Formats: sequence, structure tokens, C-alpha cells
Amino acid sequence: MFPAMNGPLFKLKIITPLRVSEREVTHIRLQDESGFFGILRGHADFITALPPSLGYYSDSRGRENFIAVNEGILSVKDGLVTLSAREVFESEDAGLLPEAIKKAVRGRSAAEAGLSGMLKGMERAFIEKTVEFEKGR
Repeated sequence: MFPAMNGPLFKLKIITPLRVSEREVTHIRLQDESGFFGILRGHADFITALPPSLGYYSDSRGRENFIAVNEGILSVKDGLVTLSAREVFESEDAGLLPEAIKKAVRGRSAAEAGLSGMLKGMERAFIEKTVEFEKGR
């Protein structure tokens, strides 16, 4: 367990392709390839790669917030903790994270299917134009 769970605050910045957010936290606990680790205010500069994993942080009101990270990088530089990842899911209830992840995957699958259909249409149009061009020679 962490000492000083209600200790001094530091800034946690979360960056994904869709959003950038910041919050004040007292600690964060995550996992890298070597195992679980924690960050408190005043931590030495640090950088690590994060596999898909679960973790949590305590916000300025003392509430635990659970996070699921879809691979990323965590850095500590001059007191700012930055978590950069493709996706980060957050909830005050760890039991709600699986549904949030499933919902995102379903939405991504639908978007990717639409993009795939559009690319197939472009490919078909390109082939038709190429055939027309070759016939016109």
C-alpha cells in the first residue's frame, strides 16, 4: 500500500489521440514490464513503457479512480506525470471498466468496417480508371 494516500498533490496529464486532460492526484499506481510501481509527488524523473494493464490513482478529493491503459508511455519530468496512450479508460468503479472497453471496441469495429468499405470502393474506382486508361492507349 501507499504511504500518504492523502498526501500532496501533483499534476497527472493523460494524452490520447482524442483528448488531453489533466487532474490533480495524490498518487498513481500502474504496471510496466517489471511489475507494479507507484508515483508520489516529488518522484525522480522517469519514463517507462506500459503494456495493456490496469491501475488506479487517487484524485484531489481522495477518491480512487481506476484506469485501463491500452499500451502507452508514462513519464515523470519536473514533477509533471504524463500518461500517453492509444486509449485510456477511467471509472470510479473498477467493475464498469470492462463494459466501457467493450463499448469502445464495438464502436471502433464499426468505424473500421466503414473505412474498409470506403477503401474497397476507392480501390475499385482506381482499377476501373486504370482499365479505361489502358483501353484508351
